[in-house]
Amino acid sequence: MPTGDRRHLSRDVVAATALQLTDGDGLDGLSMRKLGAELGVEAMSLYHYVDSKDDLLDAVLDRLYAEIDLPRDLPDDAWEEAVRGGLRAFHRVLVDHPAALALFSSRRVGSPAALDVVYWSYRRFELMGLSPNDSIDAFRFVVSFVMGHTAQEVGSLAIDEDDEPDYGEVDDPKVVELMLRMRAREEGDLFNAGLDLVIAGLKARFDLP
Repeated sequence: MPTGDRRHLSRDVVAATALQLTDGDGLDGLSMRKLGAELGVEAMSLYHYVDSKDDLLDAVLDRLYAEIDLPRDLPDDAWEEAVRGGLRAFHRVLVDHPAALALFSSRRVGSPAALDVVYWSYRRFELMGLSPNDSIDAFRFVVSFVMGHTAQEVGSLAIDEDDEPDYGEVDDPKVVELMLRMRAREEGDLFNAGLDLVIAGLKARFDLP
């Protein structure tokens, strides 16, 4: 039963608890009432820390940005290591939190935490010698790769968990072999292979070492 004691609360605590709830119940399962119950306070008390449900989602997104463990200590010329490390860190957050993909896809980038991540990522491309516009294009390209791959990965995992493949109506055995091979491919291997292609594409497009 909520006690009404708010001494332990802050915007960050509220956001962290909301993120935990979405990890278990998804975004649709997040409500101010459930969040208040989880924190031991009345739902109305939460409005001391967030202005609305929409503001709560922004706070949760900030938590997600803060979890992206960027390789900030690399030298300026270690561009490939920086890109690989940054994309792996982003991918890890997307996989660890089921609601992350929807939040990153739908929420506006505007908070200091979000802008810090975006600027670090953009700056790594600029340090490679790319022009400002090329740096923006490269940044958007690599982010799209991670989000697109994760969307497919999450969907594939859902299919694998819920359905057994049935290709009984497929006449061509080569098609069946291909589908079974695709299902058997480990997601980690697929991500690493895609990352290799991303790096190769950047090298070819921008003549990088």
